[in-house]
Amino acid sequence: MDELPPIQIEHEFEPVPALFQSMGTGQPFQTCLTCDSPLRADGTGYLVEKSIKNYQEANLLDVIFEYAMCLTCAQKLREELSVDSKTRIEAFFAQHVNLVARREALLSLPNPLHLDNWLSHCLVTGKPREACTEYQIFAQCDGPDLVYGYLPYMISDEALEQMQELISPHTRQILDDFMDTHFGLPPELRALLHDKLVLI
Repeated sequence: MDELPPIQIEHEFEPVPALFQSMGTGQPFQTCLTCDSPLRADGTGYLVEKSIKNYQEANLLDVIFEYAMCLTCAQKLREELSVDSKTRIEAFFAQHVNLVARREALLSLPNPLHLDNWLSHCLVTGKPREACTEYQIFAQCDGPDLVYGYLPYMISDEALEQMQELISPHTRQILDDFMDTHFGLPPELRALLHDKLVLI
C-alpha cells in the first residue's frame, strides 16, 4: 500500500488572538519590551510570553507578567545566560518532548489552527492547563500574525519548578535583573515573582 502524502495546510498563521495580546491595553503588543522597536510590520519576528495565575476555586485567571520581545533582543538575552544553563534546559526539553512530532500531530487535526489544542496541556509533563495553579504560555509572532511552528505552547507549574533547578546562579541573576529592569518591581513583588521568568 502506498504511503499517504504528508498533510498540507494552506496557512500556518492567523491574526494574533486576544490571548497573546496585551492584557494592559487590550490590543496587540506594539513594541519590543527591550529596544522599543515596532513589531506590527510583516516580516518582524517576536516572542510573546505570559505568566498566568489560575484561581481555580474562583474560576479566575490573573496575568502575573506579560511582554513581547523582538527576536534580536531575545537572542541577545539568551546569549547572556550561562552555557551550562542553556545546555541543561535544552537536554531537559529533548528528554521530554519531540517538538517535530508534536507539531505534525497538531497540524494533522481537523482544525489545525485551533489555539486551545496547542495550549491545552503542558508541553513537558502533559498536565492539563486547567489543573495548573500557575502556568506560562509562549508564542512566536510575525507582525500582525501568530505563527504555528514549534510554538505556541504552555509550560505548567510543575515543569517550571523542574526547570528552575537547572538554572545556574549566574543565569538566575540575569533573569532577575531583567524582571527588575523592565517591570520595576517593588521588594514585596520581587519576592513573589522570584524564579518566575524562564526564557525559552
